[in-house]
Amino acid sequence: MDDLYESRQHKNGRSLFGPIFLIGLGVYFLLRNLGYVSDLNWALAFQLWPLLLIFLGLNIIVRQVRRPFGTFLSGIVSLIALGVFGAVLLFGVELPFFSSLNWQTAVEYRQETVSVSATDVETAVVSLDLGALGADVTGLDGGENVLEGTLNIAGDLDFRERMQGSEAVVSLGESQSGWWFGSWVVSGNQPPWQIGLSRTVPLDLTVDIGSGQTDLALGSLLLSDLLVDVGSGATNVQLPGGDYDMRLDGGSGKVVMTLPQDGRHEIEIDGGSGAMDLFLPPNMAARVELDSGSGRVSLGDRFERISGDDEDGVWETPNYDADGDNAILIILDGGSGAISIEQQTGR
Repeated sequence: MDDLYESRQHKNGRSLFGPIFLIGLGVYFLLRNLGYVSDLNWALAFQLWPLLLIFLGLNIIVRQVRRPFGTFLSGIVSLIALGVFGAVLLFGVELPFFSSLNWQTAVEYRQETVSVSATDVETAVVSLDLGALGADVTGLDGGENVLEGTLNIAGDLDFRERMQGSEAVVSLGESQSGWWFGSWVVSGNQPPWQIGLSRTVPLDLTVDIGSGQTDLALGSLLLSDLLVDVGSGATNVQLPGGDYDMRLDGGSGKVVMTLPQDGRHEIEIDGGSGAMDLFLPPNMAARVELDSGSGRVSLGDRFERISGDDEDGVWETPNYDADGDNAILIILDGGSGAISIEQQTGR
């Protein structure tokens, strides 16, 4: 009897549901790390969970068919399931079928505006905790305010400001209490946060990036210090000139960063799993102190190794002078993502 059971099991088709699911999940995380996809419509997928039971039942049925046809049918069922849930997660109610059903798949957003006056402010400490929608951060045209923002939020606005002498201390974010899946569910129709910062007040700026696309156009600002904590969303950063230091903590999202055009800087980079592309202006000299991780690190033709090896070494561009007017020290602790430093072109 046991031999007969084992013989039947041997002749039945193999299930490809698990392997195909893992491959699809791996492809998604790869694309997310490279910055091609960010947020998923988990709320709609959760409402369709009975479909998963249907697909699993179909997979069990087709496995009863003898090999190799049973294995082939299992693969077809698995690919259909992956395609259906993949389309729902990526496109949500934008799909023709769901758009006609008026599904309540995402939380309701409301628009909030905030501002901080620059009156009697000589310096400012600003903390931005960005959510799932991402943000466009730029310099303000006028000098009346330290900060102006137009935000679409679904949770509670977390906005605080106080004066400490002549220094303004400002924090801006969104509290998601009671909204446990808040960072997963994003309506494709919601624009990113629009945040403007003063171009005349020196800023100690901290930006905590979430899962949305974020553009930090900081080239016109006066920075005294900068901290950027990258999340899973793609991030573009344009750094201003002047004398200040920066720390970049990498995440799983891709980072594209244009380094300062002038000034003296120390930039400490803690690499994550996402790729990083750094562009060095041609007039800037730079030194890279590298402690590489598992990811590939690529330095442009301007760099020459002066000590160490490819894993733990020091590279410099010609005529680098730590006390020079235009010099960048990059302390790079690599992660699992690829990191490149290339010369900026087009200027």
